[in-house]
Amino acid sequence: MDWKVRTANMNDEAQVLEAIRLFVEELSGKPDNKLPENAKNVFRRIVNSVIPGTVLVAETEDNEIIGCATVSIQEVIYKGGAYALLQELWVHPSYRSLSVGNSLISAVENYCRDSAIKRLEVCLPDKSFHTFDKTYNFYQRNRFFDNGPYMAKKVE
Repeated sequence: MDWKVRTANMNDEAQVLEAIRLFVEELSGKPDNKLPENAKNVFRRIVNSVIPGTVLVAETEDNEIIGCATVSIQEVIYKGGAYALLQELWVHPSYRSLSVGNSLISAVENYCRDSAIKRLEVCLPDKSFHTFDKTYNFYQRNRFFDNGPYMAKKVE
């Protein structure tokens, strides 16, 4: 099984959105999850460089997307500039444990280097997530380190 990692383009929209939908479905444990209507616009703005970040895809020789990673760029005062946030990382279950995820992380690191960004962060799922330990260990093997807990609040 050969694959390559590359930057997504507009032709990848449907496959990337489906991959992200599956990612959210897996995290939430809710089948038939739907992405917000605006998800298409966010994908398009990232791919067209309207907002900073990137979408990377792992694809087979048959042009099937088997994994993707999305990255946003944050600017913060206390860090003295920009850092990258790995927003979504998904690999098709049939391709897990075959280094597809590692290849996507490596491509994200290259994107960061090319963009002169020296810090990459990721927010992990809740510890109750059924494969939390496996996810945590994956990021540790890729040289991520603990960075403290994150919290969230819906603003309505």
